Amino acid sequence: MHISPPARGILIGLLLALCLVLTGCGAGQLRSADGTYHLSVADFFPNGHVISVNGARHFIARAEELSGGTVKFDYFPAAQMGDAENLVDLTRAGVVDVATAVPAYVPAKLPLSGVADLPGATTDACDGSLAFERLSAPGGILWEKDFTRNDIRPLFVAVLPGYEVMTRTRPALTPADVRGMTLRSSGGTVDRAISAAGAAPVSMSSTDTYLAVSRGTVDGLVFPPLSASPYRLGEVVDHITQGANLGAGSITYSVSERVWQQLPPEVQQALEQAGRETTRHLCQQVTRKNAEALAGMARDGARVHTLTPQQRAAWAREMDTVTATWRSEMESVGLAGDAVYAEMTRVMAEVREERR
Repeated sequence: MHISPPARGILIGLLLALCLVLTGCGAGQLRSADGTYHLSVADFFPNGHVISVNGARHFIARAEELSGGTVKFDYFPAAQMGDAENLVDLTRAGVVDVATAVPAYVPAKLPLSGVADLPGATTDACDGSLAFERLSAPGGILWEKDFTRNDIRPLFVAVLPGYEVMTRTRPALTPADVRGMTLRSSGGTVDRAISAAGAAPVSMSSTDTYLAVSRGTVDGLVFPPLSASPYRLGEVVDHITQGANLGAGSITYSVSERVWQQLPPEVQQALEQAGRETTRHLCQQVTRKNAEALAGMARDGARVHTLTPQQRAAWAREMDTVTATWRSEMESVGLAGDAVYAEMTRVMAEVREERR
């Protein structure tokens, strides 16, 4: 049964209200009579997306195996339970047990976690993912300042680097080429990056982007190839940069802290190990799939423009202002933007040294 976005929004609101009245949806119902624990997992990625296949499904399989079948999962991909911006609330309310918590989609809830999305932070998915894992794990600065106040606990994470400019009519070889354009954005620091280049960010769902670009409603988008490919965007964009690096997309799959505390230590340990393994497996797949997706979009008709060192430098100069603005905006509202950025820089260097 298809539920329209407005109707789904009303349904989600009713579910949240009901869960606030009750003592938490699903509370006390995790353990079945046969001794197994049943957890629901929800995200917004379509079936076949690298995050769904090599993230959620990989984690589920490993957690079930490591727990010896003590934990079982019901998986709801493709926004079946709610859109990306609703999933943190649904997790906290107990509608789902584990769900994606994406800083770009919930900047009011995870403001400091947007540090992993800043342009130039990393061009390597595994460097970014392993650094973000440390920052968001218990004891990490993002754990203390973002995740604990939302009563959620990251199980595994991913950072998708290499956000590129994809345009319909003319290539975006330098920031000057996009001035005055309207570009679809996933929000958060990508909004800041687009604005810094002189273009206008437009918020819309990934599923609406194909039609918006084909009709000229927007001039293009800023997205990593692996996320653009499942929506066949190579069919409607004519030009893709390679090397602009307008930021990254950080993702966590997080469990409700209330649910976590109901699980026995051996199940917690199985989930933690499955999460660590999934973070490492997924980052390797992201690197491989991003290259494959870029080649696939080129086959669909898009022209890939490998930027020269001078063109990359022009983009980097504009993107430096994004980091400075993010830090000052966080500090201006009483958030530790400078400390978080410094810690991310330190941890990223640490990870790179360990992986050499």
